[in-house]
Amino acid sequence: MTGNAETLATEAHDRAESQAFTSNLLNLVEVKATDLTSMAEALFIVSTWGDGEPPDDAVDFWYDLETAKLDLSGLAYAVFGLGDKDYPEFNGFARLLDERLVALGAKRLIARAEADLDFDDTFAAWSEQIFSSPRSSPRICDHKSLTT
Repeated sequence: MTGNAETLATEAHDRAESQAFTSNLLNLVEVKATDLTSMAEALFIVSTWGDGEPPDDAVDFWYDLETAKLDLSGLAYAVFGLGDKDYPEFNGFARLLDERLVALGAKRLIARAEADLDFDDTFAAWSEQIFSSPRSSPRICDHKSLTT
């Protein structure tokens, strides 16, 4: 693991708090699909492994979400995907996650962003869109071990 998702999730969390949002930084290994039903907003900063698969820390969450029959109509979310265009399933997990959240009724805050190895400008633009309008309390979700 490169740690890029962890770094960017921490940056998003810090920015959220600097703008007076109440923000919880969570590792997807700690999140159950049913937890999303009690969230108003969530930001997912995720990477993709192998052939479009979730990283190890997100596997259980993904399989739980994939089979869940939930009403996520109360959830607004955004996805930022980190990947490598040299792989055939570039940002595959970010795409699957985004599609599944919509299928369960969640609403996108903004369009999914997909970044290659050079992600700084893409992340800056994505986070500017996220934090440029006032909202409630985003929860920053990544797949690395983080606590707040």
